[in-house]
Amino acid sequence: MKPAPFDYAAPASLDEAIALLVQDPDEAKIISGGQSLIPMMNFRLARPSLLVDIQRLRELEGEQATASSRIIGARVTHARLEREVGADPLSALLRAAAKNIAHAPIRNRGTFGGSLAHA
Repeated sequence: MKPAPFDYAAPASLDEAIALLVQDPDEAKIISGGQSLIPMMNFRLARPSLLVDIQRLRELEGEQATASSRIIGARVTHARLEREVGADPLSALLRAAAKNIAHAPIRNRGTFGGSLAHA
């Protein structure tokens, strides 16, 4: 199937993305890797009126770890979690989980934020 008609925006900043999302919070959806949302749209299980593409928002690719927390940006891919996280126990758990997500092409595009959003 093909998705229902939708508008598309590719904001250049996080502030611009947020402004787009608050205009219609019930109908706008964020897209980055698209590995979960696009199939849902093709089967018409999701029918957003607006896709807000966050691919260009590099500030969402970061990852930070402290002694008591870890912040993983929405655009961090499963492949990155599989290969680039640290040596602590949480990193080992993330690495093991990421290795079991689909196959390599999906891990290269699929994002941590997308998986959480569509879990």
